[in-house]
Amino acid sequence: MAIKDAPIVDTIDFDEKAAYNPDRPISSLIRTQLLHLHHAEYLGIPEKERTNININTLHTERQASKYIQKVTALLHKHGSKAAKTAKPARKKTSGKKAARKSRKTKSAAKKRTSRR
Repeated sequence: MAIKDAPIVDTIDFDEKAAYNPDRPISSLIRTQLLHLHHAEYLGIPEKERTNININTLHTERQASKYIQKVTALLHKHGSKAAKTAKPARKKTSGKKAARKSRKTKSAAKKRTSRR
């Protein structure tokens, strides 16, 4: 039994130089990325070191790229500092132990109220 080859699909020629246009208006995907980075900047970077760039003034991919590079560098800088000073996470108690503790405190509270 002969195996049939997969059908051949014609593709269009792609010109990378023509596709790259840094002065193109930003897309909704880039706008969302700017919003996320702006939020991260205000949560993770001290006020003195923030870029203070209004992301609503960024209209082209070139402008967005410059902002993204600046904020990413700041986040990496402050993220490495935070990682060095962070304390190791505490182990959580098992659910059974926590349930036993809560039962004890509830019964002790009931006893206290009944003694009055």
